[in-house]
Amino acid sequence: MGLWYAWAVVWLAIFLIGVTKSGFGSGVGLMVVPMTAIAMGHIPSRGSEAALGLLLPLLIIGDFIAVYQYRQIFSMKIVKHLLPATLLGVVIGGLLLWWFHQQKELVAALMRIEIGLESIILVGIHWWRQYKGVQQHLMAEPWRTHGTGAFAGISSTLAHAAGPIMAMYLLPLSLDRQFYVGTSAIYFFILNTAKLPAYWASNQFAHAKLPFTLQFVPLVVAGAIFGFWVNQRINDKLFSRVVYLLTFLMGWYILIDGAIILARQLGRTHGG
Repeated sequence: MGLWYAWAVVWLAIFLIGVTKSGFGSGVGLMVVPMTAIAMGHIPSRGSEAALGLLLPLLIIGDFIAVYQYRQIFSMKIVKHLLPATLLGVVIGGLLLWWFHQQKELVAALMRIEIGLESIILVGIHWWRQYKGVQQHLMAEPWRTHGTGAFAGISSTLAHAAGPIMAMYLLPLSLDRQFYVGTSAIYFFILNTAKLPAYWASNQFAHAKLPFTLQFVPLVVAGAIFGFWVNQRINDKLFSRVVYLLTFLMGWYILIDGAIILARQLGRTHGG
């Protein structure tokens, strides 16, 4: 991968942060982390390990913009129910990030495989229920909310990969598309901000200092403007179908990506 091509991939991934945050909420931004990690691996003095630290401040900025755009259109009740278990998940994820600092690619690969499988299975179950005319949840409350919050906190801390988890929690609630995006925005703004101490403690910002990261803010802003524009021009039924479909496709994408990373890590272990 040439240097300019690598930078182009990074720029596109960061632009997609704004598009997904302001246009589609959770569930459709899974490609951002793998795209950035692969491309940063071809940029001298950076490396794939810079991806998580680079993206976190930009994700927070994307969340903040979306919170402003949908500042009167969200459900704080849903967010409050999710937060206790989510914050516990962030603590667990932060400890794992610190403990497995040398094995973070292996941990991230396993998380990708699990999230990919979950996305595929849960969307498949939804489509089957829709076909059969049955829409009850797989898990009763409050376990559904607590489980979602905890797993979202862990997976987001380890790999910025909680989008599908939240999509499969929010989509069955049949929220208006703007309430869906607004609720996702404020939830992820709190979640991503809560991850900062864990990222600082595990030295995730070593290869992506703040002055370097802030250069990319205009791309997030441009993506947010475009995403907001798209959201205003799509109806609720089509929006739901698009998010379900993209979550399903991204599930396959991140499952394959995780399997490739896992195979590479196991190959190094046996080869070494």
